[in-house]
Amino acid sequence: MKIGIIHATCNAVPPLNAAFNNLAPEVTVLNFVDENIQYYANQINGIDDKSYRDFVDIAVKAQEAGVDAIIVACTVLTPIIDSVKPFVSVPIMAVDRPMLEKAVKNYNKIGVVVTNGPTGPLTEAQLKKIAKELGKEVEIDTQIDTQAMTELKAGNEEEHNRLNCLAAAELKERGCEVIVLAQITQASAEKETSTLGLPVLTSPKEAVKAIISALESEKLNKVGS
Repeated sequence: MKIGIIHATCNAVPPLNAAFNNLAPEVTVLNFVDENIQYYANQINGIDDKSYRDFVDIAVKAQEAGVDAIIVACTVLTPIIDSVKPFVSVPIMAVDRPMLEKAVKNYNKIGVVVTNGPTGPLTEAQLKKIAKELGKEVEIDTQIDTQAMTELKAGNEEEHNRLNCLAAAELKERGCEVIVLAQITQASAEKETSTLGLPVLTSPKEAVKAIISALESEKLNKVGS
């Protein structure tokens, strides 16, 4: 089995690869990285037609490498995955979708910590969309700390984790029941943030479990048909 992962920052590569190594070591992982996707999104504070084109280009490149499925590890791109699906013939899944579904299904007031500005409103929109699909009402409170991302890119993981924890503490004070560390790059802050006493959700583990389960189900369906 071969899985392609689309990244918009090099810092997102280790957490998801580590999750595959721990949960599905037999899987071959191919990483496709384009840091300009995130840089450009930050410059325009969102996404536009260029973002769509860049997304299609990298998704097609992954498919041409012979992957069985694609995980999109860039939260900036996850809201437009449905628009890209017609251009590829393999399953494509947002890395944060399983995590966000878990948050909506199990909690009413969700605290979201993000370290990349545009990710905040995009994650909120995804949570609201999932809640609508599931017929549930949720309250979402978001705390943004872009300095944490700056620290991580500079190699200061300890400070990155501390800032994530501080942001989560603010959300706890405001009554949130769960902390969602929205971006895959925030996975390293899970342990420290968990000391606050709230459930902490990160995307790598849930994404790996979900994509493996989906491919195994597809395989069984083909055998049975």
